[in-house]
Amino acid sequence: MIPDTTPSHRALRTALCLALCLSLVGVGVGTGPATAQTAPTIDATVDGEPLVDGGELVVMADPTVNVSVSSNATIDLIEIRVDGEIRHSYRPESRSFDRRVDLDLDPNENAVEVIARGDGVTSFETTLTKHTAAPRVSYSSPFSTSVLGGPDNETNVSGGQVTLAGTLHTASDVERIRIERTHVYNVSNQTTRTDRELHRISDPGDSFSQDLLLGNGTNEIVARYTDSNGRTNEDSFRLVVDDATDPVVTLDAPNESYTDSVRVRGTVRDETKLHRVAINRTSNNASRVLLTGSDPEPDPERLSYEFDAAIDLYDDNDDNEFRLVAEDSAGNVQERTFTVEYDPTPRVSVTENATNATAETVRVAGNVSEARINRVTLESIDTRSGERLDIARVYEAGAPTTTTVEFDRTLAAVPDETVVNLIVAYDHGQYSRSITPAVSTSAESDEEGATDASAVNGTEGDGNAGDESGSDDESSGVVSAATGGGDAPTDGDEESTEQGGPALVPIRTREALGGVVVVGATYLLGHRV
Repeated sequence: MIPDTTPSHRALRTALCLALCLSLVGVGVGTGPATAQTAPTIDATVDGEPLVDGGELVVMADPTVNVSVSSNATIDLIEIRVDGEIRHSYRPESRSFDRRVDLDLDPNENAVEVIARGDGVTSFETTLTKHTAAPRVSYSSPFSTSVLGGPDNETNVSGGQVTLAGTLHTASDVERIRIERTHVYNVSNQTTRTDRELHRISDPGDSFSQDLLLGNGTNEIVARYTDSNGRTNEDSFRLVVDDATDPVVTLDAPNESYTDSVRVRGTVRDETKLHRVAINRTSNNASRVLLTGSDPEPDPERLSYEFDAAIDLYDDNDDNEFRLVAEDSAGNVQERTFTVEYDPTPRVSVTENATNATAETVRVAGNVSEARINRVTLESIDTRSGERLDIARVYEAGAPTTTTVEFDRTLAAVPDETVVNLIVAYDHGQYSRSITPAVSTSAESDEEGATDASAVNGTEGDGNAGDESGSDDESSGVVSAATGGGDAPTDGDEESTEQGGPALVPIRTREALGGVVVVGATYLLGHRV
């Protein structure tokens, strides 16, 4: 072998070694790991708020998304998908991409995905929840709910008058509320009818309250809430009326009457609907219908009924018992029984009945009331002979009157021997009453005699009798009668006080129609009494 010592050979060997090394390096690159690639980077925002890969964002309307993609290699494809559907596709053929993209989302949750391919593939996925911003309601009547939880499909209520009320929760102002009530009821076994009622509320603010009138049974309710952007939320449910409450009755009826008919007044109320109101006479079940029955559809005019009815009275008070019967549309019944005692006899009150012995007259004053009065007559009678001394027609009219008839008349009289008859003609016959007047010689003696009579009976003040019932046909109207117990002393009787005391001379008296009357005067110890 010839040793390679020349410079040219050394240069050749060096070149061969370099070529071999480069060859080895090339082989190693082909069989070793690939050089690391940089995948595209994706950023997205909605109204300036960053979206997070794997996160969630709530929007109130269809959003506009700002999509930014960057890569150290050329980006050749970008796709934007919503719930797997490709909505937008781009081929930027550049290392960056920036675009505003409008997304049309369905209500509630939407899966949004951005896919970019450059040196590699990158996926960015987030969830956008679209709230329509339609109003939500938290109900407070006739049931309670939360904002997220709607009403139950069916709710029982105890009466037909309910209030639908609640608080509104919405991003925009509620512009209008529409509430529809539908009630289907049976007319016959094979026929039904539908009754609808519609309520509208404009600009309710933050809350609302609407009275509803329901029919007995099932009522369908549909409530729609619409905001200023036209977005609507609707709640549908059933309200079932289960009325077990009797009607409430207020009755105003007299206990007695002197006329043969009376007026009965009152009010009947019910929470759902009144069906029938009648007054029955219990003795023969005769009925007077005040409010007739009707179909079961809701009716605001039948929640309350006022009545003012005239009923006839019979002479036999056993026939004057009545029963008011009120029934509602659910069949609940309330009854009230009342009795009116019929007494047509006039009521007579005598306020003055004194005889003036000097003038030989008698003055009688008073009134007649509580009857249908046709005529009132006063007459004075001599009790010794039965002769009629005087007569006066106090009242007479072409038609009976029920107003009080006042009288104040002076009639001829025989002192100590006169009785006055009061005769009242009324619808059911004639009423008579005898009055025995007190006797005096002058106006002064009348006053003194009344005072002395009071002293004898141990009383003070006016001894006049008043407000005597007209049913006592023969009772005395004497104002100065001594009505105390025991017999009055007669002429000639004497009583003594303690020994040495003055003798007491009895005042002369006379029995008159069951009473004792001062009929004269006498002197005691030199003084007139």
